[in-house]
Amino acid sequence: METRATFGLSEMIFEGPDTFVLKPHGDFDGATANAMMEHLIAQAEALPFVLLLLDLTSLGGITPAARHALTSNGHRLPPRAMAIHGGSFTVRVLSQMMDRASWLRGSRNRWVRHSPDEAAARAWLDEKRRMLVAGVRPTER
Repeated sequence: METRATFGLSEMIFEGPDTFVLKPHGDFDGATANAMMEHLIAQAEALPFVLLLLDLTSLGGITPAARHALTSNGHRLPPRAMAIHGGSFTVRVLSQMMDRASWLRGSRNRWVRHSPDEAAARAWLDEKRRMLVAGVRPTER
């Protein structure tokens, strides 16, 4: 089952039973980030865990309001694994800084990995799915 939702130029695709593909496009602002996060939280609340695949290939910039929205709501999601691929050097560095900020804000129930491409990201998510199904939960960096 695949369900798509659009947020301006950006897109979120749910690939059942547990995977969300997020594809931000262009400059990512606070309103778009808030809408995507609220949609993700609502869709994920009934799931025991989620796998997130972030494709940053078409991302331009991320406003401070978007960074705040994306790093302040992770505690509202179930345990998860998040694989990130694509993006410019600047976007990759910024995503690593946002990962650390989210961790400091209390979002500790997730694993995060920056992968060289989509295939490697999906392979890592498959590995983490097996761990989550087995009951292993992310609690440490």
